[in-house]
Amino acid sequence: WAMSGGAMPPYIIPGPFEEGNTDWLKDGDVVVSVAAKSGTTWMLFCSHQIRVKGNDEEFPYGDVSLSTPWPEFIQTPGDDWEIQKEKYNTTILPDGTTYKNYWDNPGYPFRVFKSHNHAESFGNLIGDKNLRKKNIRFLAMTRYGLDQIASMVPFFLSHSSEFRNLWGGFPPASSAPIRELAKERLEQCKPGGIWFDQFFPYVNSWWKVKDEDNVLFLHYTDAKNDLPGTVSKLAKFFGIDLTEKEHEKIVEKCGFKYMKDRENMFEYTLPLNPDIQGTVMMKGGLIRKGEHGDGKEYFTEQEKDEWHKIEE
Repeated sequence: WAMSGGAMPPYIIPGPFEEGNTDWLKDGDVVVSVAAKSGTTWMLFCSHQIRVKGNDEEFPYGDVSLSTPWPEFIQTPGDDWEIQKEKYNTTILPDGTTYKNYWDNPGYPFRVFKSHNHAESFGNLIGDKNLRKKNIRFLAMTRYGLDQIASMVPFFLSHSSEFRNLWGGFPPASSAPIRELAKERLEQCKPGGIWFDQFFPYVNSWWKVKDEDNVLFLHYTDAKNDLPGTVSKLAKFFGIDLTEKEHEKIVEKCGFKYMKDRENMFEYTLPLNPDIQGTVMMKGGLIRKGEHGDGKEYFTEQEKDEWHKIEE
């Protein structure tokens, strides 16, 4: 893919949230724009559980791609946003149900979409209320840098071969030792590296708008250390009133054990590509530990010092 001049990653496109191209959004929509490898899938699932008050019987969470889709993620090579947008509304799933009923169910108080964008990418959807064309809420979250990088090490190795083949071998598989991969990822995340934008530029972008009424900016460690408080904070931001029983149920479902026991819901199916029956991630490739502090395991003291100097 890269040799043919394709963009990296080849399956991520601009377009869905660009100014003048947001007619598909509705007032009340929630965009979970968490930094890469900083709890995105976790926050997507928590947002869904809050909007349905933990009622999986009436509103089952089929898969990340079904209930909380990623508009910028193209599922078929050659498609663009216009083509994919049409598929969002017309696709019939193998079991005969409509795709739209998962992500745009009329029983939802709001819809949930995934992104990894900086705040500036959403234009006038954030900022002066008088200039906003729609009332969209944004959930952003960052993570301790070395933990974020450590999470990237096994992530790229956990993509399925079927998905890699779909995109010309991207992301590339590797048999290199974990330490070597960790060093490579660290270099890629430093200033000038291909993943740098998901670190300091991401944080600086959302920090500037953290006090806007339609933005909630969290830190992974805080969310992890106080999950009950995080659920309460999210519910308040979304305008959802929860009973004590509903709150307890959602806290349990948003916990690591519950999600780990149901990791098949977080492997990212490709419902808009009927030729692919598999998933983006291999089994267990996304829900790993649910902890913070991984950065201590992967990096040498010298590498940690180098990163801390960048942070300063």
